[in-house]
Amino acid sequence: MTTDQKEETMTIVTGDIKNTGDRSHSEQRAENHAENRAGHQEGEGLDGIRARRNLLAGYWAGSLIGFVGDDLGRYARDLHEVDHAVAGDSDVVARLSRDLSLAGHTFSKADIEAALRRFHVQALKDTGCTE
Repeated sequence: MTTDQKEETMTIVTGDIKNTGDRSHSEQRAENHAENRAGHQEGEGLDGIRARRNLLAGYWAGSLIGFVGDDLGRYARDLHEVDHAVAGDSDVVARLSRDLSLAGHTFSKADIEAALRRFHVQALKDTGCTE
């Protein structure tokens, strides 16, 4: 899989590509990037980045658990909702750890925290934001 295909797959999974008819993939990507930057500049800020990070983490974990389609999207959104239980990442880490363990996957707390950091970096890139 090429880098462009990986980017397109991630973008499709996270719902960024819009049906834009006959326009090229590059044009679509440029428009999506501009919209993401505009959303960030309009006050989406760290809450939007954190939400995107949580969705990326939810898609990652949900895929490992075996969710597909609508169930995968629901799981990712549910994971983001968990993030509002307590300040910090402990609620998300605990949920991911539990769900992955129940599905037969063994990840340490450090592994999950490292994955969240990677998804945070990806969320920053997706929104065109720097921290």
